[in-house]
Amino acid sequence: MAAAAPSPAPVPSSSPKVASPKAGDRKVVPVTVAEEVVLEEKHVLAVDDSSVDRAIIAKILRSSKYRVTTVESATRALELLGLGLLPDVNMIITDYWMPGMTGYELLKRVKESSKLKEIPVVIMSSENVPNRISRCLEEGAEDFLLKPVRPSDVSRLCNRIR
Repeated sequence: MAAAAPSPAPVPSSSPKVASPKAGDRKVVPVTVAEEVVLEEKHVLAVDDSSVDRAIIAKILRSSKYRVTTVESATRALELLGLGLLPDVNMIITDYWMPGMTGYELLKRVKESSKLKEIPVVIMSSENVPNRISRCLEEGAEDFLLKPVRPSDVSRLCNRIR
């Protein structure tokens, strides 16, 4: 009768406590690939007081496979960056003219910060004013885009994102 009793030894192979998958288990591959894609995705902080312009730039950036966070002011952007709530920002793209703090002032604050100065900043404006463009580039802007921003502008930025 002792031979008829079930043996508990084979049970651990089907137990959820198995730590490593079998070498041929294909279910592991998609998880690994998805994690790599997330790690390689670049994060752009888009700053513009116009909700329409924020939506346009976000749509263009997302269609180019960037992760995008949008905010309505330079002050809010600095607040989020300073508090460490956006620790993985690879680029800031900001409108030049905004109430409270301009994109130019945001650029200067970012470049003066030991914590943020490595983040590339791109300025956007609907006004093509050569001395404004020059001043922004001299202060450390990576680029200056004229609005409306187009997908070709975003492809130009790809090499500047860190």
